[in-house]
Amino acid sequence: MSIDLVIGRPMIGVFLLLLLAGCAGLPGGVLEEVQGRQVDLAAIGEGSPVIVFESGMGPAMSTWSPIYDSLSKVTKVFAYNRPGYGRSSVNSTPASAREIAEQLHQTLLATGHNPPYLLVGHSAGGLYVNLFARLYPNEVAAVVLLDSTHPSQFEYFRKERPLLYSTFTATTALAKTRYEAAILKRVHNEFSSIESFPDIPLVVLTAEKSSLFETREMRAKWLEFQRDLARMSSKAKHRVIDDSGHFIHRDRPGEVIREITALIDELRNN
Repeated sequence: MSIDLVIGRPMIGVFLLLLLAGCAGLPGGVLEEVQGRQVDLAAIGEGSPVIVFESGMGPAMSTWSPIYDSLSKVTKVFAYNRPGYGRSSVNSTPASAREIAEQLHQTLLATGHNPPYLLVGHSAGGLYVNLFARLYPNEVAAVVLLDSTHPSQFEYFRKERPLLYSTFTATTALAKTRYEAAILKRVHNEFSSIESFPDIPLVVLTAEKSSLFETREMRAKWLEFQRDLARMSSKAKHRVIDDSGHFIHRDRPGEVIREITALIDELRNN
């Protein structure tokens, strides 16, 4: 799983393996310069809306390989590495979740990937696409959240689960995730001072499997966070995906592909 501590799931060993394996690319990969930053990105396919993938903290864009090719047959797909991941510059690390969303927006426009967008965010990536949709509501057609981090999650950890919170802090010493750890610990304040989520189609997919570290109370809280995400839009759908861990797009790629394809059909028919 990614290191952005899904409630009660600090699987550090898996995270470290993902860091080592996350340097692989995707078809259509290129290195582009955007406002002085080197951005490692990949895009293939044709059509609208453009699917924009945002990874969690830890994995590089290759995490999307189980669904990337299949969805490129439906529409254009775009994935990239945030600063410090893959070949992307390490000297342009953003200072806030808003800056991550703004840098993504700059990258999309500068590389000719114009709206409308269907944003797909996993884990902490769900936070960033959540914020992107609030900043650019007229450019976002729909959002899909995969076992997404909730904006209030780390504030809950800090107050109610200080041991897990300190574990999260202690396990983000690697340079490429350190700046994100600092961002995530402040993200609650960012969301409290920004526009509400637009009333657009929203699909929230939640992993069914709990981890060895997870108590019944923690699981209930995680599901509460997930249901709260689904309440952001009157056009939301929430599903718990059976037999899936945190990486739903890797454990159950067919389910994710079906949900995104159905969403694209709905958007095109309307």
